[in-house]
Amino acid sequence: MKKLSFILLALFGLIALQNCKKDKNTNAPSSTVSDDEAKEVVVSDAATDDILDMVDLYGFNSSANRSHGLPSCVTQTIVRNGSSVVITWEFDANGCTMPNGNTYSGTVTITRDWDMAAHSISGSITFDQFYVNDLMIEGSSNFTREINAAGNPQITHDFDFTLTFPNGDTTSRSGTRTREWAEGFGTPSHTDDVFLITGNSHIVRRNGVVLDAVIVTPLRREATCPYFVSGTIEITKNGQTAVLDFGNGTCDDEATLTLPDGTVRVIHL
Repeated sequence: MKKLSFILLALFGLIALQNCKKDKNTNAPSSTVSDDEAKEVVVSDAATDDILDMVDLYGFNSSANRSHGLPSCVTQTIVRNGSSVVITWEFDANGCTMPNGNTYSGTVTITRDWDMAAHSISGSITFDQFYVNDLMIEGSSNFTREINAAGNPQITHDFDFTLTFPNGDTTSRSGTRTREWAEGFGTPSHTDDVFLITGNSHIVRRNGVVLDAVIVTPLRREATCPYFVSGTIEITKNGQTAVLDFGNGTCDDEATLTLPDGTVRVIHL
């Protein structure tokens, strides 16, 4: 009887040990990029680009034949001191809908200085209670704007942002981003503007998961679409790389995620 009890006790202990291992494996983060992680990269990437897009469109009065009017729900203050300019945008507290369809609230401050010798503009962007839709952006970006070899305006940002999602989750995001104003710069309307975006970012999620994202094929952003319409990003997690593809130019909320094992999934943004 004692022998049988010992055997049963040992058996129950073995089962409990296996269940414990199973639970640990189930709760452990995946070693490859998940759909949620890929979507978070895209959402934070788009929000980052959204504010940089607005700075490109409205923060530089470089072309006399363009309309630089902001929506009436933005209060703009400009303070000039020689070659230096401080621009403050205060968006309606109830939200200000921009031409690209996204809604802003809060305050953005742009400080810029014209370097005549280098024919470039450098400066910084800071935020105060600033939201793109429901995503809060904190931090700053230092930038340099110049004319590239193709004759297009190009702005390079070194950024360090913290993004807070509606559910309270936070993501830190730092890196470098270059936006080339590839089409539409010389026309009076913003609707034909096209930007090509390259760069990289280092992302730390709230749960400690680290993602590194590199734009391999330039992301194409069109003024009339709230999504990237083409381009690819490589996302690396734990040494494994997945590829996020935004398609062939169609304005839609879909992207494909190709995992290291070749599995392809559709991500809805």
